[in-house]
Amino acid sequence: MKEYYLVDGYNVINNWPDFAGVRDQDLEHARAMLADKVAEFSAFHGYDAVLVFDAMDVKGPEAAEFTGGCMVVYTAEQETADSWIERETYRIAKRGTRVFVVTSDKAEQDNVLGSGALRISAREFREMYYKAKKEIEERIVSLPGNTGRREIGGRIGGDVASHLERLRRG
Repeated sequence: MKEYYLVDGYNVINNWPDFAGVRDQDLEHARAMLADKVAEFSAFHGYDAVLVFDAMDVKGPEAAEFTGGCMVVYTAEQETADSWIERETYRIAKRGTRVFVVTSDKAEQDNVLGSGALRISAREFREMYYKAKKEIEERIVSLPGNTGRREIGGRIGGDVASHLERLRRG
């Protein structure tokens, strides 16, 4: 069964030490970094992920973009990420789909629990992300022909390598 992760973007950015120096200098870069991490995590596990950012002080309608395997939503004017996540959690959970909400906001956690979602704190999600990242690296290292170096020879089959060698020798 497909699982959804709804991630309160600014809550995670403000709770992960990874973003401490970045968010004050370039918030857009911090958002992009988090989107990359969420996309990597969701792709590895096969989850659908939605990263939600408040647009409370920005005029205009809701905006969404698909970036790197993850949907990024900027809420509509006067809408919080919390209210967007609560609405979507209810809609998705009503279909019988498992929903995980990533936030360290206690009130938000309580609200989504009432809708049938499971809650994950920003700290727990960070641990889950780095565990998945370690598994990815271990799988790459264990690929056949991998020398631990990032050479193309360790990634291609014998026929392709032979063909390339013939081309190289002219």
